[in-house]
Amino acid sequence: MSSLQAIRDALEQSPDNVSLLLLYGHACLEKLRLLDARESFERVLELDPTHTDAQLGVAKVLLLLGETSGAAVRAERVIQVNPNDAQAHLLLCRVLLVEQDRLRAREHFERAAQIDSTLSDPLLERELGLTARDARRTSPAPAPEQVPQDTFEEGEIPQEFAEDPLDDPPYDWRPETFYAPGDPARPAVSFADVGGMDELKEEIRLKIIYPLQFPDLYKAYGKRTGGGILIYGPPGCGKTLMLRAVAGEVPCNYLSVGLHEIFDPYFGSTERNLHQIFETARANAPCVLILDDLDSLAQDRRQVRESQLRNLVNQFLHEMDGMRGENQRVLVMGATNQPWALDPAFRRPGRFDQAIFIPPPDEPTRAQIIALLAKDKPISNLDTAALVQATPGFSGADLKFVFDRAAEMTLSAAIHSGQPVPISMETLLAVARAHTPSTHTWFEGAREHAHHAAPDTYAHEIRKSLSLGAPTPPQQREP
Repeated sequence: MSSLQAIRDALEQSPDNVSLLLLYGHACLEKLRLLDARESFERVLELDPTHTDAQLGVAKVLLLLGETSGAAVRAERVIQVNPNDAQAHLLLCRVLLVEQDRLRAREHFERAAQIDSTLSDPLLERELGLTARDARRTSPAPAPEQVPQDTFEEGEIPQEFAEDPLDDPPYDWRPETFYAPGDPARPAVSFADVGGMDELKEEIRLKIIYPLQFPDLYKAYGKRTGGGILIYGPPGCGKTLMLRAVAGEVPCNYLSVGLHEIFDPYFGSTERNLHQIFETARANAPCVLILDDLDSLAQDRRQVRESQLRNLVNQFLHEMDGMRGENQRVLVMGATNQPWALDPAFRRPGRFDQAIFIPPPDEPTRAQIIALLAKDKPISNLDTAALVQATPGFSGADLKFVFDRAAEMTLSAAIHSGQPVPISMETLLAVARAHTPSTHTWFEGAREHAHHAAPDTYAHEIRKSLSLGAPTPPQQREP
């Protein structure tokens, strides 16, 4: 089987796989199958109109077909977006040589050589009478601008070199991850990319999406917008993915805060940072405020000796109550793997109104996750039902490991054989049977905590999950 045919077979299993389309396009280009190459590159551009490699691929095809003006337009389009694309300058150099514009061709060759210090093209060098090494010497990098020494008095620091006063404590908190509606940098993940969790998705819609769509209806029922949702459960079951998906789903401001943005070594600064976070969310309402690893911020004060951590918990409770500010139209979402470590004060209504347990995915949910994971991978004869049966107790992260490991094994075989091949169902099943679900360790700890915990929502949901057949420690598996 030829390499081209092997790639085509893989593309039949995954026709929208950009990497395979590019691989096929370049392979066709090498064998001068120009129409097939152009079709493959243009398919990539349909999927991603900004893809630089595909744009240059089409330009190379056009140049070989003698359509120099079209090739020049494509190369110039890439340079306009990224002036430091050495390959685009090199391609434009070839186009200009064909058009007998040696002066401009030389300029683009020199630019390419200066951008890429490893660049070498003997054919172009011979036609231009200029080596890449000489081209790199023609325009040395500009020396850093010198500051006149006699402009400032002794001991005075130039304004542009003065330290930002915000670098010294105390300083104002500034959000790192804040997305307004329509922000192009906003995560594109949505609920459609998350398998299962229908109860949680509907709860988020009720608290922040529907109120923005039906404000009069919510007003008629006297229902306020916002509140608190806590999601908890074993690691790897999609809590963090769901928090990211909220950004792509809700039509309002989105603020996600990392622990490094809150904790501070200076006394009182941690509490002030937390206050600034809530103030930012209130000032930009409607807003979703995301706090992952909540157990680090809301520890049970009965188990905490350090005064700073106790003060942080007190400040957090203060902000949740909105004593100094109105939390209307602010949805606070927190996630934790250890709900038993949270202070009980967070569990009362009015703070985290809803606590939703995210268990390991059941069979229908695993089928959804498998379909999502297999979507853009070249897999032959995928049997979703068989893979679902082979993965009881697997988290979403475990299922992703199965696909990633199977892809690595297939990729290794393709590299050594020199022929791309689809991922086989046998490889997926072999990896799944050799893998121990990561949720077992969590459930072992959860059993102990649920046995001694007070009869609240958290313990009840965990006990119910255990009674419904949560994973038990497996027998030793063969590697």
